[in-house]
Amino acid sequence: MFLCSSIVWKTINRILEDSIFRSSCEMVSKSTNEKLKQGIAVRFHGEEGMGQGVVREWFDILSNEIINPDYALFTQSADGTTFQPNSNSSVNPDHLNYFQFAGQILGLALYHRQLVNIYFTRSFYKHILGIPVSYQDVSSIDPEYAKNLQWILDNDISDLGLELTFSVETDVFGAMEEVPLKPGGSSILVTQDNKAEYVQLVTELRMTRAIQPQINAFLQGFHTFIPPSLIQLFDEYELELLLSGMPEIDVEDWCRNTEYTSGYDPEDPVIQWFWKVVRRLTQEERVLLLQFVTGSSRVPHGGFAFLMGGSGLQKFTIAAVPYTSNLLPTSSTCINMLKLPEYPNQEVLRDRLLVALHCGSYGYTMA
Repeated sequence: MFLCSSIVWKTINRILEDSIFRSSCEMVSKSTNEKLKQGIAVRFHGEEGMGQGVVREWFDILSNEIINPDYALFTQSADGTTFQPNSNSSVNPDHLNYFQFAGQILGLALYHRQLVNIYFTRSFYKHILGIPVSYQDVSSIDPEYAKNLQWILDNDISDLGLELTFSVETDVFGAMEEVPLKPGGSSILVTQDNKAEYVQLVTELRMTRAIQPQINAFLQGFHTFIPPSLIQLFDEYELELLLSGMPEIDVEDWCRNTEYTSGYDPEDPVIQWFWKVVRRLTQEERVLLLQFVTGSSRVPHGGFAFLMGGSGLQKFTIAAVPYTSNLLPTSSTCINMLKLPEYPNQEVLRDRLLVALHCGSYGYTMA
């Protein structure tokens, strides 16, 4: 793969995604921040495709690799859909360098209005924004523990004999260690009067102190491209949408914000069949279709009306192509265009579309 920041070109091998991650990390570290801000161009080794679609694919691959368990950087949350920095990431000797690189990638993505295919816990978005975490955030990594903290706050603990102190046992590489929540914490009892402080300090230990080096390294990279004063204009919900787009695909919004060219119009039978097929696709297949045409698996904040192309806003477009037997749909990711053959019926359209999606969701042309 070739990665260009303005003028400087380097070669990165695409044979393994692991090599893309490591080589991209090395390349970004060697490039200047100003050149990376000017623009990024990517070309995978042995492939002809270039443009914004390829850049989007690069960000997509890297966002998947950031959460690759082999790097031990992030762990899945309790719901299995979001990720949290791994408190034991030091098993990877390069973990802090990689956290800084992860921050750079997300900062670059936001700077260049690219989406990343990763969702973090609410608490980690708060860390990026500099917002204090709350005990409710603990539920993302330990729902039962969060319920226990809620119970302490909701009930009078004066005569329950809990014998809690301002120290807790925590798991460090499989071994339990006692960690004070504040100086002398092991000799300070938790009472009805100070329980709110206890809950907050426990929360900060579990959600912040345990991963402080990882957070600091990530923010060092992220702030290279997005200064704190700018990102702090948003809350954690808005930040998630800015970074990753909407996780659900609204087919009706998609249909409303699609343009047609080369002979197609909304009333054409092929277009009517196409949208009937899309409405019957699974959510995963819709994501594959979006990825096949735009290079990204997510929808930007605000919906399909704000889809970006190589030169700014570029709506999803369907272009007519003369039909020949067994011809598959193709795409031009830099302009978000699906080149859809004039199929003779809905069944053939569906069959050919699914073949293209499952065999070439990362491709730019299909034969």
